[in-house]
Amino acid sequence: MKDISLVKGWTLVAASFIVVFAFSTVDHAISPLVEWLRAFFGVAAENVLWLISSCTAGIVAGLFVGPQFIKSVRVSRAVWISLLMMAGGVWAFVATPVFAWSLVVRFVFGLGAGIFSTILWWLAYESIDRRFYTPMITVLTAARPMAVAAGVPLVMYGGKYISWRWSFAVLGLLTAVFCLAFLWAAPNDAGQKVPFTPKAVLARYRLAWATPRLKTFFAAMFVNRLCYFGFYSMLGLWFIGHYHLDTLEIARPLMAIGVCETLINFVVPFLLRIGPKKLFYLSVAGNAAAFGAFAWGVLPLWWAIAFIGLFAMTDRVYNMLLLLFIPKVFDASKDRTTIGSLVTLVSWAALMAVSWLEGAFLQAAGLNVTAACLLLALVAGTVLYIKVLKRTVFAVPAA
Repeated sequence: MKDISLVKGWTLVAASFIVVFAFSTVDHAISPLVEWLRAFFGVAAENVLWLISSCTAGIVAGLFVGPQFIKSVRVSRAVWISLLMMAGGVWAFVATPVFAWSLVVRFVFGLGAGIFSTILWWLAYESIDRRFYTPMITVLTAARPMAVAAGVPLVMYGGKYISWRWSFAVLGLLTAVFCLAFLWAAPNDAGQKVPFTPKAVLARYRLAWATPRLKTFFAAMFVNRLCYFGFYSMLGLWFIGHYHLDTLEIARPLMAIGVCETLINFVVPFLLRIGPKKLFYLSVAGNAAAFGAFAWGVLPLWWAIAFIGLFAMTDRVYNMLLLLFIPKVFDASKDRTTIGSLVTLVSWAALMAVSWLEGAFLQAAGLNVTAACLLLALVAGTVLYIKVLKRTVFAVPAA
């Protein structure tokens, strides 16, 4: 029994990693593949970014209803539903050249990914054997940047030899196979189930919305995340416009940036010795300075990539600090689980909004005007963050 529990525990960790890696690769590959997708669908390159916003809308919807959904149906059934949506969404996406239909199936794919993400948080916080808690959290934080570092470049090189459509289809197959492995190893869901109603979904968030400082904090997060996600959304067009790279040439910079963002996850615990307050100010200042250095595309290519890597790393540092600050920022809250889920919801809502806006207006505004707007959003969001933190985490104790 002990051996089988070990096998199931590591199977859950491995399966979770592969599924998150696969759906993150599918999601992040859109921007670098913008030229290939433009040719395939016969639309303007900027409109291709709507494939990001439609998928993200699905993820937001899945994350929004996910906590209540898994309280209403067995987790095994929820996994099957998300499997069909993710794998089916990928295969339907590569099978159709109709852009409007591709937006629909990307939404369905995102909905499945959002539900599966909720299942993973249920597993990590409520169900997994404590021996596998740390590996599971590592998977949840590191799989996405590793998809940028390895998964997206593999799709791009695969596009050269077997076509990007077949590369995506393989990712759909990986998703299906490892969702089935996850089902085999998942612990029993013995929780009492309740009916799924819109009222029950909204009640959870309505209660959280009354928490002091919550509106300002999450307004700061939404505005701040517009910069990070906005740059990633237009990354392919940015490299093409400023450095005249073709699709395959973008792969190497992506690997370098993804490696930077992956490694910083393991460095933050050591950086915390500087002190959370000082580290926060250093990281937000470094983040804005790094973006301002590379955003206009005037640096030599590899200097620009170095500053993009620094931008990604400093972003990761202060956002991890914000997660650590949440209990003290919302010390009066009795439902921090919902507040934690709002972090993901608001972040993905920012991605949905900025990718749609760029798809609609980037061609008219141009790369530099868009970059200036993103920098303004970064600074404005940071100022709002500091306003909240000075009243809570950074407040000087009364004498």
